[in-house]
This record gives sequence, structure tokens and C-alpha cells, in this order.
Amino acid sequence: YEDGQMAFNRGIPSSGSTAPLYPVLLAGVYAVVRNWFAASYLLGGLCSLGTALVVYRILQMWTGRQDLARWGGLLTVIMSPSVIQAYGGMEAPVYSFLFLLGLLLYGQPRRRLLASAVMAACIWLRPEFLVMLPLICLERAVAAYRAPDRRFVSFLSEAWLHAAVWGLVVLAYAAYHYNQDGHLVPSTFAAKAVAPGVIRPPWFDGLPAALKRGNPLFIFLAAVVWPMLAILLAGIGLGANCMPMAFGLRESLAATWRDQGPMASGRRLALLSLIGYPLLRGFVDSGGMILFQFQRYFAHLTPLFILIVIGSLPATKVLLQRGFWDWHNMPLRRQRRRTYAWASLCFVGMGTLAVISVWNIQSMQVPIAHWLQEQPKQDRLVATNDIGAIGFISRRPVLDTIGLVEPEIVEHLMSDGDLLDYLRRREPAYVIIFPKWYEELSKRTDVLGIPVETFPINYNVVCGDSEMVIYRPQWPAATIE
Repeated sequence: YEDGQMAFNRGIPSSGSTAPLYPVLLAGVYAVVRNWFAASYLLGGLCSLGTALVVYRILQMWTGRQDLARWGGLLTVIMSPSVIQAYGGMEAPVYSFLFLLGLLLYGQPRRRLLASAVMAACIWLRPEFLVMLPLICLERAVAAYRAPDRRFVSFLSEAWLHAAVWGLVVLAYAAYHYNQDGHLVPSTFAAKAVAPGVIRPPWFDGLPAALKRGNPLFIFLAAVVWPMLAILLAGIGLGANCMPMAFGLRESLAATWRDQGPMASGRRLALLSLIGYPLLRGFVDSGGMILFQFQRYFAHLTPLFILIVIGSLPATKVLLQRGFWDWHNMPLRRQRRRTYAWASLCFVGMGTLAVISVWNIQSMQVPIAHWLQEQPKQDRLVATNDIGAIGFISRRPVLDTIGLVEPEIVEHLMSDGDLLDYLRRREPAYVIIFPKWYEELSKRTDVLGIPVETFPINYNVVCGDSEMVIYRPQWPAATIE
């Protein structure tokens, strides 16, 4: 918004944002309210409320019952992570709303192609939504198989249209990133999925990185073990959020899959998305756990869980199909109260962690940014492995040692280059790192010198480590004051 350019460092276009649509929407809201925090709260809050309203409408269509629709809509509001993400300043509430809106449209045959376009637009908020195309094709294949005749022709007649819509959106996404810095994918993809990880052991690589290394064992783990781990962790995370409903999921999934009614296509896609999204995402990001960053990458799965379980109540007759909680003879109003109570309890617990997380950033990265503001030569480069608050508040040009907004360093590391060599070439005025992330580099006192400032925190929840250190290196070709 400030200079009309998508750039982390002013004047240098960057493809570092995997969600380029979000800053555009945020800038639009900022143009009205003139405050970045208020803009992010308003955008996140409206999209979170929109998600709850869409869940209400879908349940209304699936069940024909107002009481179940109100139940699911209210649960979507209070169940973690809705409220937390509404005030998190991230893209999660926006893609949750768009995805659920697409699911609502998908259940209506005349709007199914429009639904596909809406879901494809989610790529501009999280590129992992590309996995929805094979899931949509799979759902259409199942629908064609269950049709009385012309199965193959029916499938092809729809599949190519969906593929064409998604192809146009993906082409536009790739063209945008190529225009930014000459790469077809965000630099964050290369940094996280392909380049050597800072604190990730090689055997824990995702499939793209494992294929690049060529190690058969790593490829096997990435292709078989880590995707299954991803879906297991997704189940654990969702189960913690939705415990009173978790023990009814098996019967709810079965009822959803068997459904042959007019809403069957939307219900099938919801089921396939709940299982397939974390599974397919696990091939790329082996460490993307469901609770990481308060479900930033899985925000739409909790509403899906609510939809599937409550949407199946007319068929399953009871929320919980496990006798040891003795819910079989419990009135529905008591079952609702228990789900509200659990959701409220989880919200308090996760909300407390969110408050501590904000306090972590306020106690570490924000003081570092203010310290940088007090230093001379504000145009000198700063190298750091935590670029968010430090770059935004200090307004110093930043060298990202991870490579999220620095494609050149990703290419350097992928070519087996050394980080110190890259830093020597760029000669930043300060190097600000978590020493435990870069143990060998932090020992190079002959280059980095002794720490200038150290910023420790207690009760670390969200930061990469509990201590961040500022070094003032003495490069051979430059004297830093």
C-alpha cells in the first residue's frame, strides 16, 4: 500500500509471500480505517464470522434443521482456532471463509464450476490448496461411478472443465511470482520444501527435498511415513479441539460417504478434504503439524470436522457413538451444552497460549527492532533469521538467512553453499540469529565478534528459541561503526 509494490525490502520486488492476495485485501481495508492493526482485526473478524455463517447455511441445507445449523455455526465461532486467528494478522480466516464458501456452492450442481473457481482462488492465500484439484476430480469420479450410465463420459465432461479453471488460476499465480523475481513458485516454497533446513534433519525432509537429495531411505520416509504422520497429527489436533465429537467421527464419516441425497457431492468433498488435505500436504511439508502456529495451515479443518459430525446427526442419531461416555440416552440439548463447554475450555487454553505468544514477540523481536532504530546508518543491511516484526518495525533492509524472501540465498544453499560465504558477499551491518539454529556460525567470533546484545525470554511458546543474539561483524572489506 505504501509504495504500490509487493516487496519486503523497499524497492526490491519479492515473491516471499505465499499469500499475495492477503496483503492486497489488507491494504484495501487499511485504505478505509488507516490503521494496520485495526485493518487486520477487521478483515480477520469479518472472515471468521463469514465462515460461521457459511457453516450454518451448509448445515441448514444438509440437514434441513435450524437447531443443528445454529449449533454448528456457534461452535465454529467459539471452537479453536477461530477467535485466535481472527486477531492473528494472518491469512487463515480469509482462506477458511473462501474454502467453505466454495464447499457451499459445490453442493449445488449448477454452481459446481463456480465453486471450483472459488476454491482455486484459495491458492492465492495458501498454495497448498492445489491439492483440492485431485480431490475434486476424485469426488467427480466417485459420482460418475455411482451414476446409472455413461460413467466415463460423465466424468470426463466435468473433469476437464475443473482442470481448465484450476489451470488458469495456477498459471496466473505462477506468472505473478515469475514477474516478481523470476521464479514460478514463491521463494518460501524453495526455502521450506527443497533447500536444506536450518533445524530440520535430512531424514525429515518432505518429498521434494528428499528427491533432490536422492537418498532412497529419505524418499521412502517422505513418500510413505511422513504423510501418514501428518494426518495422524491432524487427527490429534482436531480431536483435542473437538473432543466431545471426536468419538463419533467414524460413524459420521461412514454416513457421509453412503449419502445418496441431493447434497451428496458437497458432503463427499468435505470428507475427502478432511482426510486428503493434511495427507497430501504431508508430502511437501513433513513438519507441518496441525497445532503449529495455531493451525495457521489447517484453519479450515475444524469447520469441516463440525460439518461432517453435526451434518450426519440425522443419520447417526447421536453425537457420540461410544458407550463409555454414556451419551446414547442423553438429550440433544445436553450434548450441545457439552460441546459448547469443551469448546470454551479449549478456547481459554489456546487463547492463553496465544497471549503468551504475543508477549514472546513483544519481549524479543519488537525490542530488537527498536534497538535497530536507534543505531546509525539506517540504510545498512541487517541479516536475521526472524524477519517479521524486526523488518516491519525497524524499517531496515533485511537479509533473510532462511530464504523466505531471499531467493538468492536459497539457490546458494541448494548448491551446497555456505551461509557465512553468502554473508561475506553481502556484508550486513548486523547479524541477528538464534545461536542454536546456527551453532557453527555463532562460534565464528573471528568474523561475528562477541555478542553486542542478547535478548532472552522466559516461557517461550512461539519463537524459534528462547534467546536471540545481535552480532556486529567485522567484514574484511568494510568497517562497521
